[in-house]
Amino acid sequence: MSMTQDALASRPVDRGLADVRLMLRVAQMYYGLHLTQEQIGKRLGISRFKVGRLLDRALRESAVRIEIVHPAARLVELEDELVRRFDLRAAVVVDAATAVADQGADLVARERVARAASDFLASCGPTGAIGVSWGRTMLELAAQLRPGWTTATEIVQLNGATSRSAQPTRANEIAERFATTTGAAIRLMAAPAIVGSAELRRALEDDPSVGETLAAARTARTAVFGLGMLAPDSVHVASGNLGEGELRSLEVAGAVGDVLGRFLSGDGRIALPELDERTVGLPLSELGRKDLAVGLAAGSGRATIALAALRARCLNVLVTDEATAERVLAHG
Repeated sequence: MSMTQDALASRPVDRGLADVRLMLRVAQMYYGLHLTQEQIGKRLGISRFKVGRLLDRALRESAVRIEIVHPAARLVELEDELVRRFDLRAAVVVDAATAVADQGADLVARERVARAASDFLASCGPTGAIGVSWGRTMLELAAQLRPGWTTATEIVQLNGATSRSAQPTRANEIAERFATTTGAAIRLMAAPAIVGSAELRRALEDDPSVGETLAAARTARTAVFGLGMLAPDSVHVASGNLGEGELRSLEVAGAVGDVLGRFLSGDGRIALPELDERTVGLPLSELGRKDLAVGLAAGSGRATIALAALRARCLNVLVTDEATAERVLAHG
């Protein structure tokens, strides 16, 4: 029997459709029925090699879409984008609802960020000296640490921590918790975070009680610190380091928060240099050169200081909550 010209012309189309149907059948058997490539080949009478090529084609032509639907997948995407965008060593993003300011939500975010930071530090196992700051998130992190998470030999305060008010900073409690979980010695910085004049700051740093701790902070290859907001309830205001006038001056200067008591503007620069000259502790330029500089930002409103710290390049690991990570990426 002879075939008409029209029938002959239709053969490539029919063959193409048959190939597509075979590709879809292979994909359904592999992804839907969970058969192996060898089993599919035997059922359809084709080689295992051809089965593999058809599966590759199904993915390439979007006939099959593999979607990771676990809630944590979104967090991994945020982490990868933070690392790529800001050239970080690592990023850890936790699931916490902090889209709007809420004290309860902020407490949950702080607890989850602290727990994630504890796990991250344990996975790194830093040795030698570890520099630590103080503040609410650091206090929560200290509570989350478990014995034996590292073999550090010394815990060093990175900035002045003595309270100038009746409200304690609890900085010593943080350092002691870090030390008791590692068996490390403690080196405290016996000075407020901010003093009355640049001359007094220089005099304190020349004194061994502060100078030796500052020298140890410089040589520590690991630093862990919180990223603080500029607000009336800031730990620096509560501890008496900042007065109302200084708070207003920082606001006028565009400060968005602090790292080790050093207040940054949104572009990552020191907001008020004259205040920074009165700040006791490690300069941010030295902080950014450490092997591990782990910054913690937890709760609503932290995106601005997190982004400022990233722009200042004073951290190479960011541990934060999902909402903060999203805002940082949206504006960075």
